[in-house]
Amino acid sequence: MSKLNCWEYKQCGREPGGKHTEDLGVCPVPQTKPADGLNCGNNAGRACWAISKSLCGDRVQGNYTDKIGACMDCAFYKNVLHEELIEFKTGKEILEHLQT
Repeated sequence: MSKLNCWEYKQCGREPGGKHTEDLGVCPVPQTKPADGLNCGNNAGRACWAISKSLCGDRVQGNYTDKIGACMDCAFYKNVLHEELIEFKTGKEILEHLQT
């Protein structure tokens, strides 16, 4: 079984061409190309907790500091952490990678 990106796991339909982009908009997570490959995801698909203004839970999320507490309780976050184990990239590591 392949590792799922957040939009696949949550079936939100907010990826480019997704079923909800017309009414809800496209999420920045699947469009964040500099994060491609982190935690084995497509773009930021397995690093969504570090992406500001992600569209999760039917609303725009804040920045990393504002949302990380809720993200750490998210089943998808826990799934990625479990699948990646010692290779897991934390929010801090992701943010540092995106700044380079």
